[in-house]
Amino acid sequence: MKAGIWNGEALRLWSLDTQDTAPQDAPCQAGLDAALETHAPMILAGTSAAPRGLPCKPLPDALQGSPAHIPPLSQDTPLTVTNGEEVAIAGFIALHPKFDGILCLPTDASTLWVHVSAEEVVSMRRVLTGALVSALFSEGLSLKEVEPFKDALSDTMSRPEMAALRLGSLQTETAQHRLDTPEAASRASAALIGAELAATRAYWLGQPVALIGTAHLRAPYRVALESQFVPLTEVEDAAMYHAGFAQAKDRITA
Repeated sequence: MKAGIWNGEALRLWSLDTQDTAPQDAPCQAGLDAALETHAPMILAGTSAAPRGLPCKPLPDALQGSPAHIPPLSQDTPLTVTNGEEVAIAGFIALHPKFDGILCLPTDASTLWVHVSAEEVVSMRRVLTGALVSALFSEGLSLKEVEPFKDALSDTMSRPEMAALRLGSLQTETAQHRLDTPEAASRASAALIGAELAATRAYWLGQPVALIGTAHLRAPYRVALESQFVPLTEVEDAAMYHAGFAQAKDRITA
């Protein structure tokens, strides 16, 4: 059985018949219907299915249809809707049922912060950190030299109103060949993650945080959160999605 997440341009597919948690990306410019005909997943997330309001468990008790659509989670204030992340959240909770704290799910485009308690999703916040870094530097969200990263992070957390000014300076330094693009992207990542941590301080302060993502995307958040002495757990997102889809598979009804 295959399960997938649609991101608007491609299906990211997992096989639920093996222990291999690595997904495969299947681009499809012809749209979702064509992708479903070609790859025929039995479970699908990331679509426009009617959302479920918080607080609630990440997956409904029963799923129907072929394919069975997993509904996103929705919160009114601030307006936040998941785009398949509910599957990874379900997988993490299934593997860590006693966890009570914050999940941080960074991607190339955005980072979703999720408060979970008693195996339910209580609230969410989404920040467009990855998209902002990528708009300035081709490297995107990244970590290069640790100490300059920490300096930029600390400065922005102390003065988040200076984040845009710091980004302008980094762009100029790159244009003047005083700083290479990878290092500029790393410092921009630090500045924007610093602003993100300042904005979400009430979320993570005093809470354990589970960082769910690829190794590349976890790295800058790990350095940032550890610099704030946050109790941190790291897990690979592909494994969490696989575990979440496996749980969804057991909820499919005729």
